[in-house]
Amino acid sequence: MSYEEWIGKSKDQNDSMAPEQLQRFEAMLDRDPGEVQAGTVLPPCAHWVYFTPMGRQSDLAADGHAKKGGFLPPVDLPKRMWAGGTIQFKKPLKTGAPADKKSTIVKIEEKEGSSGKLCFVTVRHQISAYGAVAIDEEQQIVYREASEEGAHPIRTKPMDIDFDWKKSRVLTSTDLFRYSALTFNGHKIHYDFPYTTEEEGYPNIVVHGPLLLTLLLNAFKSKSDGKVIEEVSYKAVGPIYLGEELTITSKDVDNTKVEMRVLGPDNKIAMMATVKWIYSWNQ
Repeated sequence: MSYEEWIGKSKDQNDSMAPEQLQRFEAMLDRDPGEVQAGTVLPPCAHWVYFTPMGRQSDLAADGHAKKGGFLPPVDLPKRMWAGGTIQFKKPLKTGAPADKKSTIVKIEEKEGSSGKLCFVTVRHQISAYGAVAIDEEQQIVYREASEEGAHPIRTKPMDIDFDWKKSRVLTSTDLFRYSALTFNGHKIHYDFPYTTEEEGYPNIVVHGPLLLTLLLNAFKSKSDGKVIEEVSYKAVGPIYLGEELTITSKDVDNTKVEMRVLGPDNKIAMMATVKWIYSWNQ
């Protein structure tokens, strides 16, 4: 099927950037929401809890996502995952300062992988405030065929670098619920065990890819002595399931770049990221 007509399709959103939403984000990360007020700079990945979808209940598909053929193309493959992307943080976004977001489909690629047919859809998101682009992001979504009975995605890529620092934790169902609520994400694989195991063939509830990157970048922020993330390129290469211990690691590459990984309890990689940083925003 050709999706040529979908390339270049765009949609516009706006958001008041209410401080209360960032307060909820901070609470989810077990930080003090009372520190947030009007004018607070958004920490890494907090922009994902703004500009959330507004689809009516009747517009949702059986998996909890919006039905295909709205903004995203009607890809004839049943499974959808967040595959990776690049985010450039150009200027600070602040609460209380209304912002605009323009999303554009820039690429659609059909491929054949070891698991069968794949379709990669790349969407560019630009978030602007005060007339200037603050965040320029490319997000890659992958659609794939249903798994064969008894088969499910696993981590296969072994740890590929030494690390200077690490931090481990186990996410709970409450963590996943709160993140789904914050992002208004209805995808059932993040909260509905019978659907996840019986319909999609996973062994357990799946941790959100964006939540993994959120934890990774905020771990960098917590140990970075005021450094500002300028850009991150990341790729999801395997799942983390509810109840599994995950470990975030980092290794300094040079004085402006850090390699980071999210590992499962088997020391296999779930997410890999390259973080570039600067000392302060270019105002």
